[in-house]
Amino acid sequence: MQIISAQFLVFSIVVLAIYYLLTRRAQNIWLLLASYFFYALISWQYALALFGVTIVNYFIGRKVSSRAWLALGLIINLGAFSLLKLLTGPYGERIVGDGIAPDALALLLPIGFSFYILQAISYLLDISRGQAKPAQNFIDFALYLSYFPKLLAGPIERPTRFLSALEADRRVDNESLARGFGLVCVGILRKVVIADRLNSFLPATIFSDPASFSSLEKLLWLLVFTFGLYNDFAGYTGIVRGLSALMGIELSPNFRQPFFAQSISDFWTRWHISLSFWFRDYIFFPARRWLMQRRWPQWTAMILPPMLTMLASGFWHGAYVSILAWGAFHGFLLIGEQALKISAAQKTRGLRSVLASLIVFSLTTLALTAFAASSLRATSMFIFGLFDFSGGFAQTYIPWPDII
Repeated sequence: MQIISAQFLVFSIVVLAIYYLLTRRAQNIWLLLASYFFYALISWQYALALFGVTIVNYFIGRKVSSRAWLALGLIINLGAFSLLKLLTGPYGERIVGDGIAPDALALLLPIGFSFYILQAISYLLDISRGQAKPAQNFIDFALYLSYFPKLLAGPIERPTRFLSALEADRRVDNESLARGFGLVCVGILRKVVIADRLNSFLPATIFSDPASFSSLEKLLWLLVFTFGLYNDFAGYTGIVRGLSALMGIELSPNFRQPFFAQSISDFWTRWHISLSFWFRDYIFFPARRWLMQRRWPQWTAMILPPMLTMLASGFWHGAYVSILAWGAFHGFLLIGEQALKISAAQKTRGLRSVLASLIVFSLTTLALTAFAASSLRATSMFIFGLFDFSGGFAQTYIPWPDII
C-alpha cells in the first residue's frame, strides 16, 4: 500500500473514524492492529519479522540493567541489521554464491527495517543509561516500533518521548485538526506536485551513463535530482506527521530548510534530523567521550568520532562502496570544520552567509552523486564530466572495477 494512493486514503479515514470513538487504551490497541494490518498488506513475512524484533527487544529491555543482556541485545539487533544490509546490497550474490537470485535477496530486508531497528537499539541503550524505563505495557512498546505513519521511513522516535505520548490522554482539538490537515496538504503538494514531477524529468541514464551528457546537462539534472529527493522525503514526512497529528500524537520534524545551512554540521541539524541526531547521540558523543576519558591524543577525538559516525551513516543508507565513500567525504568535511573551529551554532550575515550557504549546498549536492550513481565508477565518471566544460575529458575517470 503506497502512502499516495486511494487505498491509503480509505485506510486512514477508517482508522481515524474508529480511533475517535475509543478510549486511550483502546486507541493504542486499535492503532497496533491497524499498523500490523498495514504492514501485512505489504508482506506478511515483513510483519512477522517486525513482531520477532518486538518480542526480542521487549524481553531484553526488561533485563538490560545487566551488561550481558545489553550486549546480547546489541549483538542481535546490529548483527541482523548488518547481515541483511550486506546480503541485500550489490555484493550479496558474492557472499551467498550464485544459487540465489538478486530479487530473492532483496526480499530479505523488510521495508522500514532500517528505521525500526534503530528505535529498538535506542530503547535498549536509553534503559541502560537510566534515561528511560522498560516499557510496562507490551501493546505500547509494540506500537512504538510499528506505528504505521512512521513505520516505513521514519521519523525515528526516541522511546521516552513516544511511549510517554502513548501513555498520556490525547485530545484532538480544532487547532490540532487544522495543523494536521495543513501538514498533509503541504506534504502532498511537495511529494506529488514537486518531487514526482521533477523526478519524472530525469533522464534514465543520466547517472549510469553520464558521458552521454554535457557538463551543463549534468549540472542541471543533478540539481533536479537534489530538489526532487529533498521534496520527496520532506513531503512524505509532512504527510505522516500531519496524519499522526490528527490522532494527537506528535512526530519529530525531519527537515528544517537544509539548503540554508552555513556549515556541514549545521546541515546535519537540518537534514533528516531524527536520523542525524540518532547518530550524534549514540555514536558520535559516546565515541568522543570514550576517547577523552582514556586520554587518547586530542587529534583522535577530533578525527575518529565524526569519521566513524558518517561511515556508520553511509552503511545505514546502503552497503555500497560509493555510499561509504559519501560517508567518508562528509566525515572529512566535519573534521575540516573542527580544525577550522566552525560550528553549527556559528552564523554569519549578509554576503558571507550567502557564500557559506552556497558552499555547503554545493558540497552536499555533489556528494549526492554517490547515491544516484550507486557505484564509484559511475560517480567518478559523473564528477569528472561535471567539471569538464571543454569536452576533452568526457571519458576520463578513475578506472574502478565494475563491482564498486
